[in-house]
Amino acid sequence: MGGITRLLLLLWAGVTVSTVVDLQKRIIGGQDCGQKERPYHVKLRITDGTHEMFCGGSLISDRWILTAAHCQEPGWKIYATLGVHRGPGTPVEIKSAPVVFKRKDVLKIDRIHDIMLLKLPERTKIKPVELPDCNSCPKIGDTVQIAGHGATTTGPNNERLIVESATLLCLNTEVVDCQGLRECVKKRDPQSSRRYQHWFSCYRQGVESNRGDSGGGVVYNGMIYGVISFGVKLAPACVDTDGYMDVCAYKDWIESKTGSIFTKIAKALSCVGCPKL
Repeated sequence: MGGITRLLLLLWAGVTVSTVVDLQKRIIGGQDCGQKERPYHVKLRITDGTHEMFCGGSLISDRWILTAAHCQEPGWKIYATLGVHRGPGTPVEIKSAPVVFKRKDVLKIDRIHDIMLLKLPERTKIKPVELPDCNSCPKIGDTVQIAGHGATTTGPNNERLIVESATLLCLNTEVVDCQGLRECVKKRDPQSSRRYQHWFSCYRQGVESNRGDSGGGVVYNGMIYGVISFGVKLAPACVDTDGYMDVCAYKDWIESKTGSIFTKIAKALSCVGCPKL
């Protein structure tokens, strides 16, 4: 497994890997997305022919998907199902190499930038989600939306079910201060020098994300501000707080790689401004 996936194993207590690799996050407590919501949502299947894992993603143009960098494994094939909502969708194989953001910080330390671009073999007519307006970011207390194809309930012992929903589920959650999650991650993995950079945190009582849909979009005012990345189930300190990659911090990189016409923003401008882990 890749380095990021190994770190995710450290962050997720009690997760076992069977013949189906299912380290990512799913949506619990959500409801069916509206018929016109999230046409840009993409379902990703990553497989070596024997094992497989699933992720979400978002069309940000007629040719590019934005997702999490840990939604890949060297040598494994990636299949993207477009139009999965309202379905049934059309799967296509991603044949170009994934484009992953890699950059050291000012101290020359490797950071985990869990963000990745996938290029479609052909253009699609599906309307993409807009990149964020980084001058109008969600603030602590604001409501954002995430989505995925996960189970709607937990098991009898509150365990996370490895069951997929037949429909795309949407969930509203709230931007929160990230200090609690930051401290829990540091306690869980105190020796690691590789820390997430440019991220923010969300939580709302009674709803949570679960394994299976890393890479899905965090949407605010119809624009994508985050990518579902990581979480720590370490009650009571962390509860179900999740970490999302801050798209504004990578917007100039995204637009340069996808060839978009854009207005230059400040380099590495974090939107919500959580400290790196």
